[in-house]
Amino acid sequence: MPVMPPLHRAKSQRSRREANRSYDARRGSARARGYSATWDRASADHRREFPFCQYCEVGAFGSVRVAEVACVDHLYPHQGDDDLFWRREWWVSACTDCHAGPKQAAERRGASTLDALADRLGRPRRGG
Repeated sequence: MPVMPPLHRAKSQRSRREANRSYDARRGSARARGYSATWDRASADHRREFPFCQYCEVGAFGSVRVAEVACVDHLYPHQGDDDLFWRREWWVSACTDCHAGPKQAAERRGASTLDALADRLGRPRRGG
């Protein structure tokens, strides 16, 4: 069976693992980003109230389905903004599949994509 040759990169290029490690070091721990014990309690309350993925319930990233919640997602990235962090109308119960893939891609596409997602979820838009 053929074997793939080893990958070679310039010495100045970092591997994906090195780049990820560097990014994680710069962004700080979850606690440093605001995810405190208070958040843990509030998040647990939200997950009890909404035990299924709200993205899946409306078919935001594919067909409508039922999936167990894994985390509470901030519909709009808070990026350290404490007011935005605690705005419950933009908290969304999310399964791992939605949060780890399509939601991250939606954030990279920008505010209009997140506004459309807010509409789909029946949430107010950030702009008004």
